[in-house]
Parts: sequence; C-alpha cells; structure tokens
Amino acid sequence: MTFQRSIYTLLFSVLLSACSSTHQYQPPAGSPQQLWLQHQVQLQSINTWQVQGQIAVISSDSRNSANLNWQQFVNDFNINLTGPFGIHVLTIKRNDNTSTLILNDNSQYQSNNTQALVNQLSPIPIPVNELRAWIIGDPLTDDVQLDNYGRVSKAQHPQGWAISYTKYQLIDNIWLPQNIVIKKDDMRIKITTRNWDLNAK
Repeated sequence: MTFQRSIYTLLFSVLLSACSSTHQYQPPAGSPQQLWLQHQVQLQSINTWQVQGQIAVISSDSRNSANLNWQQFVNDFNINLTGPFGIHVLTIKRNDNTSTLILNDNSQYQSNNTQALVNQLSPIPIPVNELRAWIIGDPLTDDVQLDNYGRVSKAQHPQGWAISYTKYQLIDNIWLPQNIVIKKDDMRIKITTRNWDLNAK
C-alpha cells in the first residue's frame, strides 16, 4: 500500500510539473496591433542589457556555432563568442565610436564601421547593426506578422532578411525572444537566448 501510494505521489508530481511547464499566459486585452505598439515602447526603453545563449550560422557549404555572450550599453557593446570549454572564437566590441574585432588567434582589427569590419574578417557573418535590435524582438520593419500578444512572429526586413520568432520568454514583465531564426538566400542564423539581464552594468 505504501509502495502504491508512493507511485501515485510520483505520478501526480510529474503531471503537476508538466502542467506548470506548459502554463500559458492569457493574452491582454486589445488588438495585436495595439499591443505591438505598446510592446515597441517597452523595447525602446531597453538601452542596457546582457544576454547569453547559442548562435549557429548555417549556409550551403558551412556550419558555425558558438556560445553567445552579448552586453549592450546604449550604443556600445561587447559580443563574445566561445566554443567548447570556453575557447575563444570571436569578439566584436564597440566603444566611443570605434569597433574592435578580435579573432581566435587574438589578432585585433579596428574600424569605425562595425559591419564592414565583420564582413571583411569574421568567419561568422553576423549582421551586427540589425541584430542588436532583432535579438530583443524589434525587427526594424513594419512588414510583420503578430501573435495574439502583440509580439512579432515573423518579419521581412528591407535588406532581404526573413526573421522568425518561434518562442518568447517573460523577463521583467517584457516579452523577449528565446528562439530566433533569421534567413537570407542560403544563409540561416539560429539564436537561442537565456539569462537575460536588463540592467547589466
């Protein structure tokens, strides 16, 4: 009898855990367009943040993946990519209008144009200028599809990038992306985020 009770207790705990993990927040009142306008105001208030996660860049002839640590300080940032066991892959940082790119051999290059620097030297072609907005859920375009919460589910950027937000997480009462897929031609960038800090210093 004691054994059966233990089994029932275990099964109940598993079911309760499953229900909790799939809990859905009810959409707030308002149309998706109204909620998106409110959400944009929230996103525009985020100037300083840090996020960790994973990034993978996939094309027809290559696949690169790395752990991601991104710190944003208004217009300055520090993007650090590492491989297994924390091995340095790439660092891109900007401070006082100067961008620095550090490769895995610790060679350093500087420019006042971050994207040109990345396009010329990075083994992982990241659209840095746009990605710092995309990663918080702002696709920088009005060509969007919204869900019932007023969050972007899909967007088409004027430069040809198709952006899909497949999962969100609620951080400090703001919905932020957890899974992002970005496509252009034969290139696909997949980002999974975790450990958001909206007051990083």
